[in-house]
Amino acid sequence: MLSALLLLAGNLPAAESTSPPAKIEHPVKESDLTKVVLTAEAVNRLGIVTTTVEKRPLTRTRLFGGEITLPALNASANSNSQSVYTILPSLAPAELVRLAQSQIDADGQVDQAKVQVQAAQQVLNRTEQMRRDKVGTERSVDDAKAQVGMAEAALKTAHARRDLLGPALLDVNNRSTFWVRVPVYVDDLSGLNASAQARVGGLKDSPENVSRPAVPVAAPPSANPAAATVDLFYAVKNSDTALRPGQRVGVSIPLHSDDENLVVPWSAIVHDVSGGGWVYQVLETNMYMRRRVQVLRVVDNQAAVTGDIVAGIEVVSTGVAELFGTEFGVGK
Repeated sequence: MLSALLLLAGNLPAAESTSPPAKIEHPVKESDLTKVVLTAEAVNRLGIVTTTVEKRPLTRTRLFGGEITLPALNASANSNSQSVYTILPSLAPAELVRLAQSQIDADGQVDQAKVQVQAAQQVLNRTEQMRRDKVGTERSVDDAKAQVGMAEAALKTAHARRDLLGPALLDVNNRSTFWVRVPVYVDDLSGLNASAQARVGGLKDSPENVSRPAVPVAAPPSANPAAATVDLFYAVKNSDTALRPGQRVGVSIPLHSDDENLVVPWSAIVHDVSGGGWVYQVLETNMYMRRRVQVLRVVDNQAAVTGDIVAGIEVVSTGVAELFGTEFGVGK
């Protein structure tokens, strides 16, 4: 019996090793990263400039989709005029041609009404002079005033009809200013600072997204009940002719917020090959160390960050890429 047990035990497989499948030698913590020490000459050659990390409010924004439209003709803060500018991007080419023809006809009617006003005013001036010279009657003066009033009313009607047709389509390509219509969900409106300047750029919310300022404008109120949205309007410069009616754009609108964050210049941040964000902290004169940070948002070349830094420390704001290259052996 004992011999059978010994034979069985000899046939059992050997116990597996408990050693780990991988071993990392000399691990380096981020707090023990390499320190870069430069000479004074190297600092000048790399153009190193430093700044202090601040903790302060940085305006939060939210990205909305917007649409480039033509500005309302003769729009002002006290204007209640409505025009077809909100539907221009959706018109077919043949409809746009007909609209352009209607605009030309309306312009002619305005010019004609102006001539009639001038003619009626001249008749009134002559009848008043004749009355002063005792060769005219009071009735002729009253008739002339009535003609002036009717001509001015016709001119006002012609202007209103022309305003309804919107800006001249033939001048669209030469316009230096467009409007941006931004549909906003009604429950989001209270959290937006709609009276502040917005930024217009691409549809992608990233620091590399080139944007331009947009100023709020008073426009005829419009909304979409089916989508539960109301429209905000902004004026944006188009001096480089990069925008065109109907184009979809991203609009970053400021939020009402008093949150404080650590703020550094966007130029102070460098990204590695994996997309990680870093800043270079100044440890002492001409000595620098990388610190990992996470970018929360970027506003006007200022970045709100969080990570292995605190307020009050000095970080490199200019020459960061050169310093990064120096650390990894590809710098100047």
